[in-house]
Amino acid sequence: MKVEETLERWHDFVANPSAEILEEIMADDVKFHSPFVWKPKEGKEATIILLMTVAEVFQNFGYIRQLVAGNHLALEFEARVGDLNLRGIDLIELGADGKIIDFEVMVRPANGLQALGMEMAKRLMQKSAATQEILTNNPE
Repeated sequence: MKVEETLERWHDFVANPSAEILEEIMADDVKFHSPFVWKPKEGKEATIILLMTVAEVFQNFGYIRQLVAGNHLALEFEARVGDLNLRGIDLIELGADGKIIDFEVMVRPANGLQALGMEMAKRLMQKSAATQEILTNNPE
């Protein structure tokens, strides 16, 4: 898989969130850096849970700028959480096979980040015990 193919599949995911797409483009040992915790979540399973949940939370999500440098991507986005607008950047690194090995999210302003955090926590708490186990056994 090449950078362009992975990026195209990522945009497919954004348009129509699907765990199958994420399964295809994520490396097994991907690291996901949340804007809420210092240490990344590790592994495809935890990353898919988090990205599928954030896809539920964001409203009017869209990318406004995209920078590609080799196997590094910086995708600037705008979204809404409740009544708050926010802006952020997805920093993505791809491995030699074109799969995502590192995914870092940064969000501003602070009140938008807080709203996102509260809604994510609420939705993750509603997930199954097995899902919570995956996230809990993946130290922050």
